[in-house]
Amino acid sequence: MNRRFDELPGLIEAKLAEHPRVVLVYFDAFGWRFLERHADHPLFESADVERWSSCFPSTTTVHSTTIHSGLPLGEHGLYEWNVLEPRLNRLITPLWLCFAGDGRLGTLLDAGLTAHDVFPEQTIYRRLLPVPSHVAMASEVARSETSRLLLQPATVHPFDDDAEGLARLCAALAAEEHAYGTIYFGDADSLMHMAGPDAPEVAALMKETLSAIAVAPWPEGTLVLLTADHGMEGISLERTTYVNVVWPELGQHLVAGADGKPLAPAGSCRDLFLHVRPERLDEVEAQLAELLAPIAEVRKVETLLAEGLFGANVTDALTSRLANLVVLPAPGEAAYWLEPGRFEQHFLGQHGGLTANEMEIPLISWIVGG
Repeated sequence: MNRRFDELPGLIEAKLAEHPRVVLVYFDAFGWRFLERHADHPLFESADVERWSSCFPSTTTVHSTTIHSGLPLGEHGLYEWNVLEPRLNRLITPLWLCFAGDGRLGTLLDAGLTAHDVFPEQTIYRRLLPVPSHVAMASEVARSETSRLLLQPATVHPFDDDAEGLARLCAALAAEEHAYGTIYFGDADSLMHMAGPDAPEVAALMKETLSAIAVAPWPEGTLVLLTADHGMEGISLERTTYVNVVWPELGQHLVAGADGKPLAPAGSCRDLFLHVRPERLDEVEAQLAELLAPIAEVRKVETLLAEGLFGANVTDALTSRLANLVVLPAPGEAAYWLEPGRFEQHFLGQHGGLTANEMEIPLISWIVGG
């Protein structure tokens, strides 16, 4: 069985006992098939390559929270782009600190919640002390309230282009005798959402990013780990199925939030989670399975929990947020919830589900000068 992304915090800690400097290059959405596509890149000539697995759901929210907090999903509980916030009985978008569908950052602040209420206080950077940590991120991400919480007490290096970020991180590490560093590249993920994973501009951007990593002035002896949080599945607007369109009465079978609307959509169009009224769960599962066959599989979340898909140590932090039914589309398909102007499916690439394109990721490692 492939190792999982949530093993990385422990691996990083172990490697820091063996190497003076360890770096994690977090290349968002650079799944296994993109490694295969770029296998002839010089960066990989002398590197060790392992096939790892994303955690489920295969989303950035899960993995960015895990890699910064050091906690697995079952302990931090933030399982998707849109999730239930139990204190408000509303769906929220954690990374943007807003109500789901708002489309702008920070609207949770008006409701009295901050990043401290949503994200764990524990960070991997505190756990690694007294070893210092350095984090390089695009400026708009680095300066967000979420990052200010999750990155404490690391030194943060905002950047406006990848080469600048790599140079700043390398210089910071070179000034330390013993240190951990990480850099986040999110542009390929963003581009694939809009253009699709097979667009030529995606291949060009990935090649450019890999080349920048290859020529970065890493300090001699640094152990570099390069991985992704997930891959990407190609989808389309035309093939998107809206569950409340194929079944207009569906909303009547869902739990209502504090705003009186059904608690939907949690998750994404590749893993649509629905908060079904418990007494209607069997009925909704059966009806949706019939309506969506062969587009998607419909499963009770309790079954996925029992199968260990959410990890071994599941706590109330996760179960208090989890919906009880999930729609998992087949490769190339998308299933979502339609509320025009608020919830619509506009992407040509998405992730979150259990296909190989979404779940298989590489772990690439090399020692600089080794």
